[in-house]
Amino acid sequence: MFVEVMELITEVAFKRMDERLIDYLIEKGEDGKLFATHQVIANELGTAREVVSRLLKDFERRGLIILSRNCIQLTNLKLS
Repeated sequence: MFVEVMELITEVAFKRMDERLIDYLIEKGEDGKLFATHQVIANELGTAREVVSRLLKDFERRGLIILSRNCIQLTNLKLS
């Protein structure tokens, strides 16, 4: 638990949210899909749902993902 908190603090302090979100999607996605709500993702990343929704919409516009209800299809994501 302590290690997880320290990792979160390090990520918040030194990594941009879009990079953190991409890393999260790649890590949690299975078979090119992630089944989660924007709120669950936001809670796990320590940010607001609105921030996650805005970034996911931007990723979708850029052709990196496809959004549907409670499902994010990873199409062109690469580790940053």
